[in-house]
Order: sequence, then C-alpha cells, then structure tokens
Amino acid sequence: MKRTRHLFQSSVIVMVLFGIGKLTGLVRARLVSNSFGTGSAFDAFTAANQLPEVFFVVISGGSLAAAFIPVYTAYLAQEGPRRSARLANTVLTIVFGLLAVIAALGALLAPWLTRVLLVPDFPPQSQQLTADLMRILLITAMLYGISGVLSSILNAHQHFALPALSDITIDIGYLTGIFLFASAGIYGLAWGTVVGAALQILVQIPGLLRFGYRFRPRLDLKLSGVRQIAHLMGPRIVTLGVIQVADLFIVRLASALPAGSTAGYFYAYQLMQLPETLFGTAIALVVFPTLAELYNAGDLAGLKHTFARAMSVIWALTVPAAAAVALLGRQAIATLLETGAFTAESTALVYRVLLVFCVRIVSEATLDLVARLFYAQHNTRTPMFTYLGWLVINVGLAFWLVDDFDIAGLALASTVAFTVLAAALLVLNRRALGGLEEGLLARNAARTLAATAGMAVVIWLVGQWVPGTAAQLLVGIGSGLVTYVLLHLLLGGQEIPALLRMLRERSS
Repeated sequence: MKRTRHLFQSSVIVMVLFGIGKLTGLVRARLVSNSFGTGSAFDAFTAANQLPEVFFVVISGGSLAAAFIPVYTAYLAQEGPRRSARLANTVLTIVFGLLAVIAALGALLAPWLTRVLLVPDFPPQSQQLTADLMRILLITAMLYGISGVLSSILNAHQHFALPALSDITIDIGYLTGIFLFASAGIYGLAWGTVVGAALQILVQIPGLLRFGYRFRPRLDLKLSGVRQIAHLMGPRIVTLGVIQVADLFIVRLASALPAGSTAGYFYAYQLMQLPETLFGTAIALVVFPTLAELYNAGDLAGLKHTFARAMSVIWALTVPAAAAVALLGRQAIATLLETGAFTAESTALVYRVLLVFCVRIVSEATLDLVARLFYAQHNTRTPMFTYLGWLVINVGLAFWLVDDFDIAGLALASTVAFTVLAAALLVLNRRALGGLEEGLLARNAARTLAATAGMAVVIWLVGQWVPGTAAQLLVGIGSGLVTYVLLHLLLGGQEIPALLRMLRERSS
C-alpha cells in the first residue's frame, strides 16, 4: 500500500509538471506557428533536428535509461553510494565523449548528410539552410546527452520532479530564441534550443547535490556495472536506431510532398504528444524504477500487480483523451495556432494528420509501459526484435499509403505500426511472466471504453449545438470531462478517484 501510494503521488507530481510543460509548449507552438507557419524555413528546421535527435536518442536517450536505471538501482542496493557514484561518473564521461565526437563529425559532414541522406528533394537553398541549422542543433545533442544521464540518476533515486521540470526549460529556450534572437529568424530558434538544453542541465543540479552526487571525470571500465549497461544497451541502441531510421524515412518521403507537409506532420505530432506524454510517459517513467526494484527482489506478483494498476490508469486517461482529440482537434488547432503565418489551410492540414494520430496516443502510451516492463526484467532483446518487425510494417505501409493519402498516409503507417507493436509486447510480456492480471486489465478497460463512449456523444452534441470554434472547444472539454469522470465513477472505476485524492493531498 505504501509503495502504491508513493507511485500515485509521484505520478501526480510528474503529470502536473508535465502539464505545465505542455502549457508552455502550447505557448511555444503558437509563437512558432505565428512566426514560421508551415513554410519552408520551418520545414528546414524540422528536418535539421532529425539527425541530432538520432545521435542523442541512440547514445543517451531511452537506450541509456532502459539499461542504466535497473543496473544503477541494483548498485544502490548492493554496492553502496560510493561505487554507485563511480558507475554514474564513468557512464557520464563515456556519453559526453561519444556525443562530442559524433557532433563534430556531423557538423563536418552536414552538407552531404542533408543533400544525400536527409532531404534530397528540398531545393538547394533549403538544403543549405537545413545543413546550417543542423550544425547548431548538434550542440543540443551533447547537452541533452548529459541531461539524460542526470535524469536517470535522479529517477533511480525515486526523484522525478526536477527531471520533469527540466523539460519546461526546452520551451524556455524556444521562447528565448523567438524573442531575444528574433532578428536571426529561424537561426534564432535553433540557438534558443541550445539555451534550453543548457538550462535542462542546470535545473537538475540541486537534486543531484541533495543525493550527494558529485561529478568527476572517470573512465572505470573495470566496473561490472559498466559491462552490464553496455550489454543491455546494445539491443536498445538497435531498437532506437530502428525508430530513428523510420523517422528519417518519414522526413525523406515528406520532403517530396507539397511545401508545408513536413511542418504539418511536426505540428500534429507535437499535439499528439501532449496527452501521450502527460498521461503515458509520465506514469511509465515513475513506475519504471519500482518495476526494476520488484524484479530485482524476485517479487513477480508485486511486479505484475504494479504493472496492471499503472496500465489501467494510463488507459483511463489516454483513451478519453484520444477521443477528445478526434472530436475537438480541429477547434484546438484553430484556436491555439491559427494566427499570422499559420492559415486556415494550415489548420486543415494539421488536423488531417492529427486525426490519424489519435489511436497512436493510446498505442504509444501503452508501449511506454510494456516496453519498460521488459527493461525492468533486464531484457532489451525482445523489444529489439519486435521493433525490427515494426520497422518493416511502418516502412512498407508508408510506401503504400503516401501516394494515395500524402502526409496523412505517413501518419497512418506509423499509427498502425505502433498499435501492432504495443499489442505484440503486451502479449509477449504476458507469456514471459505467466500472466499480467488480465481480469483486472479487462474490467478496467471495459469501464474506460464505456465511459469514453458516453463522453464522445456529449462532445459531438456540443459541436452540433454550440456556435463558435473557441466556444465549442471550451464547452466540449468541460462537458466531456465531467461526463467521463461521472460515468467512470458510476461504473466502479478506481483510477480517477485515486488520482483526485492525490491531487487534493498535494494541494492541501
């Protein structure tokens, strides 16, 4: 009970901070859309960010967290703080060194990478702009790499607030670029991301000091933990590499579509990520260290129960969110983004993609947790092989659908692929653990679907009766939320009351 209470409290804290981050993200998106819309400059920025993101994610992003947290958690319990600090310092030194070398090579080869690999169908001037922006954004890859290690250390200590707060600094960086570097145009936006990445490191330092962590450059390759992390990271690097290859493939296909397609995909993806990150990633991030602890302690019953409870909460939040996005997405885009260079045509383009992404909200949120359940078991190979299958599905469908559906076809390909992947990992986890409390999951899922159906009817009626785009959005959100919560409670759901209790306790 105490462990469950801690998980709920931590989840609420992270969701609140992620929620604040998403609000600042909406402000950022509105300002960016006002300045750049879905024009060629933002197309170039979106494309330029792909390779730096590949380098960061593969070396230090999810690959490191998936491998580092289970091993570091075991070190804290078995080896003590001194050897744990040696392990963390060695990992941080290796990550920074690798990213620095890769960033230098990437900057040197930026024109070739842009012209041949990334956006061969862009006009020459847009290719040059993409290469210039890539050189700036490679700096952020190094800074994000450092920040990723620091976040993993804090998460392993069951501290989640500062890593969640650090995400807000990215938006602060964007805003810095828009306002302080406004005369530099799209280059100012790129330099703003560098500022945000640096702030992301600084905001986590107080938490590290609280736990007694001090960074000292170290390369202690004899530590068994380093070898364990490397062993676990190998398949995870392949997994994330596969994801990034798919993203690069999407950008390349989108570059051959009408101008604005890449930017439209980006805006829709960012909006889709709002509920997915707020409800899926936040909860999975908090639960992951506990899943690792339970597995390390041999408590498989506790592991499965904790997973089932967390999965039920994720579904209770993301399923209605996906339905609301489908019904109110057009109004949200028009209200939040339609200004300046972002026209009504931009709204139509982004909503078309966002509508396809709605199912992916639930699929990707499910994936956040089912993948981490494997990582908690020190198993990164199974997700790797399933992601290879995901790549085949994603690329094959993208080739097939892009001609008929343009940019929405690329979104549909990724949505179908993520849904198949999440279902496959759920089934494979059930087989590996001999069950996942399927009865509890099925009952909670049925309640969620029934309450969501009632909510959807109310939101649809609002769209028929309430005039005005902004009014439809506000009334639809309010009435839909009240309807869903009431129906969920009437059907006996426990997830929403638990979260509401924690919110009241945190505010009192």
